[in-house]
Amino acid sequence: MMNDTKAEISSADLERIVNVKFDATFLPVVATSFTFFLVLYKFINPFLSKILVNKYQTLTDAQKIDWSTRINSSINSLAVGIICVYMMIADRGLAANPLLYKSYLLKTNLSFVIGYLLSDTVIIIRHYTKIGDSFTLAHHLVSMYAFAYVLTLNVMPYFANFRLLAELSTPLVNIRWFLDTLKFSKTSKPFVLNGLLMTLVFFFVRIVAMPIYWWKVYTVAITPLWSHMGHFRYVLIYVCIVLDLINLIWFSKMVRGCLRILMPVDGKKHG
Repeated sequence: MMNDTKAEISSADLERIVNVKFDATFLPVVATSFTFFLVLYKFINPFLSKILVNKYQTLTDAQKIDWSTRINSSINSLAVGIICVYMMIADRGLAANPLLYKSYLLKTNLSFVIGYLLSDTVIIIRHYTKIGDSFTLAHHLVSMYAFAYVLTLNVMPYFANFRLLAELSTPLVNIRWFLDTLKFSKTSKPFVLNGLLMTLVFFFVRIVAMPIYWWKVYTVAITPLWSHMGHFRYVLIYVCIVLDLINLIWFSKMVRGCLRILMPVDGKKHG
């Protein structure tokens, strides 16, 4: 039976499976990203915020910590999201080889992400009593665990890139927090427009993306190569189930927030 299965797999695929080995080449990039985001958080973000934002000095210590981490988050999300979109469009090899594929651009992107997630996790743990959030911490830990496999073993690259498209919604989530912290009225035009756009983008890149993602998983799960992927299959499935549950919880909160804001606005229009 095993021989029949192997016969259905190309010799190139078999060779790639045999040669799946730990690759530490990009770990220095992770360390560089980690250091970069810590320097931003500790020195550059506070310095520029004092100069550019008048109300920054009035923030509490907890708000200043959160403020700086959200700047980091937005930088990471924009950079990573743009590269992910480019790869989905331009890198045909990625879609053609979703289970085993080596892309230096993807590995660089993942290194940048892992470095950011690691730095943010350190900051959250260090200041957990002030900005601690169990869902965010769980999201970071699970994501790092999965991305580390892709980075060091070159497995499941398409799926890692696809999941990172979700980062495109993060800057709008952060803008909402900035507006709220700067005491913008929740019924003001910037707050309402950003809230609607945030929910809409989050819906498309994280919720609508779910069935597309799981359909792609199904299409590779019925191929002969899938049975040779070992425990990587379970990492792919279980990690993404956890991430999807977290995203559904976050999205439900966004929808409730939008409804709370829109109902008073709608009432004023008809009042």
